[in-house]
Amino acid sequence: MLVHGSLAVGAAAFGEQKVLAESFALSVMTRRGYGETGRINAVDVLSDAEDVVEVLGEGAHLVGTSMGAIVAMNAAGRRPDLVRSLTVIEPPAFALASDLPAVRRVSKALRAHWAIADATELHAFVVGFIAALEMNMPLPDPLPAPVAAAAVNLVTERPWRVDVPVGAVADARFPKLVVTGGWSEAFDGISLRLAHLLDVQCHCLQGAGHAVQKVGAPFNALLRRQITSI
Repeated sequence: MLVHGSLAVGAAAFGEQKVLAESFALSVMTRRGYGETGRINAVDVLSDAEDVVEVLGEGAHLVGTSMGAIVAMNAAGRRPDLVRSLTVIEPPAFALASDLPAVRRVSKALRAHWAIADATELHAFVVGFIAALEMNMPLPDPLPAPVAAAAVNLVTERPWRVDVPVGAVADARFPKLVVTGGWSEAFDGISLRLAHLLDVQCHCLQGAGHAVQKVGAPFNALLRRQITSI
């Protein structure tokens, strides 16, 4: 079960994982307000987590990227009995490492951006969001339709406020995997802190920035080992 983040939606977020369908049954969760789901007033990661729990069936390996990793962790904390393994990719769990200067800097930049940005100017909003993350990702103007649609939800998020149930996940028996991309002091710091709290290794796969899964083969090999090690 694959859970997307804020801007790369559904299967587009996990295109490089399609090859895993040769060995595993893959399902990509489309979160509320994205794709062909109904419109929402605001992103709610706890409601998204409830949706994930509902579609886990009798159990599944759970993978989440970015805000989808926050959703996946909350789902795993609620129903650890349905999670066979948990893989999280650069979750924006800023509160976990707020003592680190880089994490505080990015969190402050995000709050400042939301405070002054015009939510109706989606291109400018996304550009400012990416700048606050200290990410180098040029965007076309106008935004591609899928990105523009996702940005409508992004403006309702408050990424510096989201929380994760670290204790419940740490206590769960399923294997955990934390992956970071080596491009950001802030996200590396968050990922390393989370891995420490979960008592697991933090794996760094460079080359795809925040969307670490898009490195393809190296990530797929890591995920395959995670799944087949049980």
